[in-house]
Formats: sequence, structure tokens, C-alpha cells
Amino acid sequence: MTAPAQQTQPAETPNFWAAPLLFFIVLLVPTLILVFSNTKSATLNFAGFDWNAPLWVILLATFAAGIILSRLFGWLWGVFRRRRAKIRADLGGVAS
Repeated sequence: MTAPAQQTQPAETPNFWAAPLLFFIVLLVPTLILVFSNTKSATLNFAGFDWNAPLWVILLATFAAGIILSRLFGWLWGVFRRRRAKIRADLGGVAS
């Protein structure tokens, strides 16, 4: 007869669930305060368009647009720098 297979315990890994939860709560609480204190309707006038929405929606849209534009310009700047470095390498470092 063969001996029964030994069951091994999985190696205990630390459980790091508290830090992300704390970070989420730290971001969630001020966000909820902002949302519930800015529920009045506001009008956004831009380029001839009028948009009526709660103020927190306008703030959220502005924040999202800022993030998108900063990522876009950062990406474009990286493309510009890589292209410029390639041109410099092709010219043997002559261009400044």
C-alpha cells in the first residue's frame, strides 16, 4: 500500500486589504461631502452652448476633462521628444 498523500498548507501571505480600503475611504468621504454640498443646479455657458446640471456634475466633468487633456498632452510631448531624439541620432548628434 502507498502512504496517503501529505497535504501541505499554502504559504501564508500577508493580507494587505486594509491599505486600499483606507485609501478608498479617504477619497470617498471628501467626494461625498463635495457632491452633497453642491446639489444646486448650475448653468455652464461654453462656446454658445448652455448646459444645466447639478454643480457636482459640472465639477466632475471639468475634473475628467483635465485628466484627459493632461494625459493627451503628456503623450504628445513624449512623441515629440522621441521623434526629436531619433532625428538627433540620425544626424549624429549635430542638430540641437
